[in-house]
Amino acid sequence: MRIRIRDLDRPLAAMPFLTDAKPTPVECQSVAGLVDMIGGHLLFGEQMLLAEEQERCYRAVADLRRLVGETAEILPVDALGHDDLLAMRAACRKYLDLADAWDKKSGRRFSMPSYRFYQMLGAFREVMGLHLWRLGDLHDLDVDGRLVAFFPGSKD
Repeated sequence: MRIRIRDLDRPLAAMPFLTDAKPTPVECQSVAGLVDMIGGHLLFGEQMLLAEEQERCYRAVADLRRLVGETAEILPVDALGHDDLLAMRAACRKYLDLADAWDKKSGRRFSMPSYRFYQMLGAFREVMGLHLWRLGDLHDLDVDGRLVAFFPGSKD
C-alpha cells in the first residue's frame, strides 16, 4: 500500500513545509528510487532481525551507506534533500563505527549483547526514518506503507 507523505500528520513542528521548494524531475526520480529501495531493504522490511544476525545487519548497513552515497553523487550539491542524504550516510557510518568499537572492546566480531544490538538498531532506524520522511516531504513522494512505521511520531 502506497501512502503519500504529505497526507500524514507532521511529526515535528520544527520541520516546516517548504512551499517554495521545487525539486527537479531528476532529483525526484533519484530520491524516489532510493526511498523505494530502502522500503524493500533488509533493515526496514517486515522480517525481524535477530541479535544473532549481527554480521548480516552490519553488511546491510554498509550496503545502505553505499546506496545513499551513490544517490548523493548523482544529485547536485545544491539539490533539495542533499543534506538529508549526507546525514543518512553519516548515520550509517556512526552505526558501523559504534558496532566496530563494541567488537574491539569485547575482542570478538559480532558479539554485541542483544539489548545493545536492538538499542543501536532502533536508534539507527529512527534517524533514518526522520530523514526518509523529510526527503519524501520535500519531493512529494508516495512511500511503501511499511516505511511509515519508521517515521517520527508514527503510531505503529
